[in-house]
Amino acid sequence: SHLAQGLQGCGTDDSFACCFSIFGAMALWWSLPLLFAEATLGPGMNPLPKIAKDGEQHFSQMAAANENSVVDMSAIGQRNPLQFEFLTDFWCAYELSDRKRTMALLVDDMQVEYHDYVQGIVPPIMQLVEGFRKAKLPIFWSTWWRWGPDDGFFNSMDRFYGPIGWNTSLNALYNHKPNGGDVLPEVAPKTPEERKRVMHKSYSLDMFDESPMEWLVPDGQGTLHTELQKLGVDTVVQVGAWTDDCIISTAFHAFSLQYDVVLIEDGVSTASKNHFNAIQVMRGAAAKVVFAREVVQYLNDGQPVKQPAPKTKLAGSRQRLALIEERSSESSDLHKAKKGHEQSAQLSAVESAGQQRFADQLVLVLIASIGPASFAAGWVLRGSFHQFAIRDAPLL
Repeated sequence: SHLAQGLQGCGTDDSFACCFSIFGAMALWWSLPLLFAEATLGPGMNPLPKIAKDGEQHFSQMAAANENSVVDMSAIGQRNPLQFEFLTDFWCAYELSDRKRTMALLVDDMQVEYHDYVQGIVPPIMQLVEGFRKAKLPIFWSTWWRWGPDDGFFNSMDRFYGPIGWNTSLNALYNHKPNGGDVLPEVAPKTPEERKRVMHKSYSLDMFDESPMEWLVPDGQGTLHTELQKLGVDTVVQVGAWTDDCIISTAFHAFSLQYDVVLIEDGVSTASKNHFNAIQVMRGAAAKVVFAREVVQYLNDGQPVKQPAPKTKLAGSRQRLALIEERSSESSDLHKAKKGHEQSAQLSAVESAGQQRFADQLVLVLIASIGPASFAAGWVLRGSFHQFAIRDAPLL
């Protein structure tokens, strides 16, 4: 009715102001859904980008026609043999005991769906969970919460994995077991407070970047970063699955948020052949990579703060690697010294050759000058010699 009244008034002399008011009212009306959507988001949350739903209709049609087919599927099953005897790598300089820390354990996607891939890392994670509980330090869990292309969470990952074969075991995006999203009982939360720290991830591989955030027991929680900051956490310890997806994504985001990142090498696993590569990337760029027993011992000792000790002798493959590097360094020094002597000898030779060339050129200049000088002298003196010859000649 307001719009109709405004349109009737547009024929008056004040038509410009009237139309401007109508335009503002329409803009406000159209923005109400956006304002309402923003209001439903929790603290620290961002709205889901509109592009997340791009291609959903076509995807659904393909999914309905190919749910159990593996023909033209963008995945392949293959065995994952051990890769390398030893690796050249870098690692962070700090130790856990370098300063006072407030740590949190992040248990990423240790769920029923991935039991076959993570069963080998359950024992060390159990030790860490109990160690953190004993030290009264916080633990946060995540579970992957996707169930099919029509579960309401369609996004860029659906497009990546594709619709073909989505209901087969080769599709890694969706849970295929009825209780696949449940945390494995050996490492599951026990208390009501712990259950409030279990998040469901449907849009992001990253525990820090899930938007909108969904918690198993909603209680006004914000993002993981918000909850960690409430607890004063400055160091996160990572375990779970998958090494080359959720683990590495969470590690780099935590690092960019200025947390010290501790990766438990025997506490992460994956279903692909990129496990070791992912660990190496994190080791060399963002995380301190240690074994579970080291963190458990650190917790049992009361998280002591110690003066940095001299580096101990390396063992195993790293000792061999260090020896190779030392010999390489010595060889490099010898090569540099030899090269320096060669350069000095070359410089002396160049200087001697230069001096010799100067002498040769001087001789050539002198020889070349004698001819013209002699000719010039003869030309100037020829008249005098002629006069002397006439004067001194005998008269006949």
